[in-house]
Amino acid sequence: MLSHRPQRTAAVSQDRSPSSFGWLERETSPSDISEVSEEFVQDAQRFAKALDALSIPKKSLAEKRTEIFRLVDVYYRHAVEKVHTLRGSRRQPPRSSLRRLDDTSSQDSMDLDDAENGEESPALKASLQYWKLEAQTWDMLRRLLPLRYSNRNALKPSSRDVSRFQNTSEIWDDFLRTDPAANERKAVLECLQASADESRVDLDELVREYQQRAERGDIIAHGWLHTRSAIKMQKNINGWSGTLDPSTSDAGQMLLNTNGTEPLVTQLDPDVASRQGRKLQPQDEYFERAIWLGCYELLRRGRSISEIRDWCIERTEVWRAVSMSAMPLSRGEEQERVNANPLSTILWRRTCFALARQGGTDDYERAVYGILSGDIPSVEKICLEWDDFVFAHYNALLRSQFDAYLMKRSTPDATASVTQSLPSFNAVQFHGDSASVGKRIVESLESHPKTAAEARTPMKSLQAAIISDNLDQYIYEFGLVLGEQANGEESSALIPKFGIRDVEIDASKFFRLDSYRGLRILVHIYILITSLEDLDGNNRKSLTERHRAQENVLSAYASALRLNDMTDLLPLYCSKLEGDRAFFTLGRNVSNLVDPDAREMLLRIMEKLGMDIAKFVQFQPESLLRQYPDVDGDRPVLGGFTVFSNEPPTLKYGRPLKPDFFGEVPDNLNPVDEQLIQSLEWFLLVDGLWHEIFSVGTVIYKRFLNITWFEDVRSGAASSAFEENSLGMDEITAARNYFEMECLVRSLDSMETIASSAGLARDPTEELDRNFWAQIGSEVKGIKSFMQPLLSNWLVESVHGKRYKVAVNVRTKLTGQTDDPDFSLLRDAYLPETIIGYVSVLHFAGTSLSRDNLLECMELAAVIAKKDSDVAAVLMKCGRMKEVVEGFANCSKALAISGSEKKASGGSSKKLREMGWTRELWSVKR
Repeated sequence: MLSHRPQRTAAVSQDRSPSSFGWLERETSPSDISEVSEEFVQDAQRFAKALDALSIPKKSLAEKRTEIFRLVDVYYRHAVEKVHTLRGSRRQPPRSSLRRLDDTSSQDSMDLDDAENGEESPALKASLQYWKLEAQTWDMLRRLLPLRYSNRNALKPSSRDVSRFQNTSEIWDDFLRTDPAANERKAVLECLQASADESRVDLDELVREYQQRAERGDIIAHGWLHTRSAIKMQKNINGWSGTLDPSTSDAGQMLLNTNGTEPLVTQLDPDVASRQGRKLQPQDEYFERAIWLGCYELLRRGRSISEIRDWCIERTEVWRAVSMSAMPLSRGEEQERVNANPLSTILWRRTCFALARQGGTDDYERAVYGILSGDIPSVEKICLEWDDFVFAHYNALLRSQFDAYLMKRSTPDATASVTQSLPSFNAVQFHGDSASVGKRIVESLESHPKTAAEARTPMKSLQAAIISDNLDQYIYEFGLVLGEQANGEESSALIPKFGIRDVEIDASKFFRLDSYRGLRILVHIYILITSLEDLDGNNRKSLTERHRAQENVLSAYASALRLNDMTDLLPLYCSKLEGDRAFFTLGRNVSNLVDPDAREMLLRIMEKLGMDIAKFVQFQPESLLRQYPDVDGDRPVLGGFTVFSNEPPTLKYGRPLKPDFFGEVPDNLNPVDEQLIQSLEWFLLVDGLWHEIFSVGTVIYKRFLNITWFEDVRSGAASSAFEENSLGMDEITAARNYFEMECLVRSLDSMETIASSAGLARDPTEELDRNFWAQIGSEVKGIKSFMQPLLSNWLVESVHGKRYKVAVNVRTKLTGQTDDPDFSLLRDAYLPETIIGYVSVLHFAGTSLSRDNLLECMELAAVIAKKDSDVAAVLMKCGRMKEVVEGFANCSKALAISGSEKKASGGSSKKLREMGWTRELWSVKR
């Protein structure tokens, strides 16, 4: 009956408190999750499809490592694709750069300029912002993981001879080959540059407001037009000629800006304002700010020196490009070769530092020189976002490192003259311990007024962990937070809460349990990191609490997949869990999977992933019985179960049976009990587990029968295993106890059906046809076959031999018991009541169908009266022998005085005659 009942999971009113299985109700309800969407389903499927490639055996560790790095790139490309798709669906032109995230030109991106203006959906805007951040996160990983987990991590010194005549570019290459920390910092910078280039406002749009305030129309070149015009006008008015001396009284009194409040510069060379301490016309100040803002953004976005040069030439300000050309640190392959000698680069950096701290008339100008010199305060002054601050610090660290490397490669005498006269900012010394500098930087941003809120968002917290190489701690704390969230109102077995935390954790820095997208990205990062750790020989030999807490990420994601009907993906992720937790998590999440084909497919997927499916199906009932022990098992059922009504016996029907003595079949079964029944169905899909299924079935039957949960055992009948599979004698022998308890349930089920029919037969208003009596005859025939095992050593005989030992071992593993003390209790509780009820069934069938049933009742009396009958002993022990004798007496009276028979037949008169019984013996002649 297991395979024929409706599948339900909600709790019903039972002897047990619903709180004992509340985790199932709570974790099954989609209403607890806020992000149920088709988008998540599609993304999860694509990520899983890519991840599945890791399960294919590779020839070498290098190939596996390459496959992991390729997978990170696949996830990055997916996020980039989502960004471009979302941009294409916007109704207003993007305020972002036209450059693609992958640093290649895109006609699709350029076409966005033609989009129509309109209101942008807040949901679309939020989704676009999320995918930008996810793309940036995967970009960080694809740049950093190959540096941290490959042979490139063990960088080798330059293979060529060190030459005193190497230029700066050649020394830069040697520097990167010999310094792993520098490579990581360069990778972080390139990621931040690429992200800024992709997501920030287009440069022309960015400087447009300043350009408008400059009041020069579409003219973006030819310098300070308004200041030049003012100087020329004053020269014409006053008849001045030549270069004006700013110290003269005429220049000080007559050459003023438009407001008449500040003296104007008297010359037009680039540094005149700082040299003379005078001002430009306000319009030209806006023009100057626009140019420096553009220069800052070009450096911040990692543009090549050729792009910087073109931008400046377009504005006839090529000298600015020259001042930035020594070492702009363009990203990727866009970095041009610098042919300057090392000493010139050292001098150039210190000159830029002096301009950043002491020169310039605008914050953006000082920030430009701050970037070029590796200064932090001058750059931080104009930083607005978390990315800007991280860029400022990592830029300073990398330039300070290279400056120190250049100093080592130069002669002390040559560098001394430069360093003594021109100071520089040493970011390495400023931050201290190099091993933990990344962690200290991102932690400082959590308290910075400009970045505190952003730094505590889940995505930026994750990026901070990536940059600072602190992912292991981040995932551990995330697992603790998930445990706290999952165990808020009730305890969760799938996502457990772990011990007392050493430090207080800010939960706002982590994704919530209902953030499906956050769980998706975290679980794949966790799998990638652990896979790389395993390849490096850092696999965990013992399953620590820290590791189990980290695995909460996998368990939470498995629940998210189940809630979105993606059970076919569960084996892939559960296989990444260690120990029994893999089977436990998978089993709980597929408990509602009832389609046999879907179950079969799931097992095949598990086999492909290397999971032991035999161990899996055995683990399910074992874990359920251990997690939810039979707390009511000690409660005696003797006397608590009856099949009879309170009406007195009659000559025609005997002792009346109680219709529906099982009670109403509930709409919903106890979730735990339903899962126990379902666990037997899984056994049928795996070959070679007959001994185990019968032993498990025996334990489950005992659990149900011990507390009279008839709706449970009746809702599931494992006899389908007997009906649908051909069993040999060995399997049937091993299944004896299981089979005998099944016969009890089948007997009682038929008895209840007959009791209900008897109630209809006693009602004179009911019109009963031949089909009605034919159905009763069929039920009577069935109960006779089911009762046979109950009449001969039911649950008494021990099964000997090797297979019995196997079954005992399975039962011991499930319950911790080596024997079956409950069998005696079950015999006392059910045998007397069932046998007495069977007598009433035969009585009713004998007077309603055929007197042969009354003769069989007399045969039953003979069976019980046998010298070696175990049934008589049970009846005597329970004090029920008197009731049995009274039942037989009523049957004999009915047989003696019964008249005409019904045409329907419920027994075989030929068989009874062969046994020596004949109806004529009981006929009373009148």
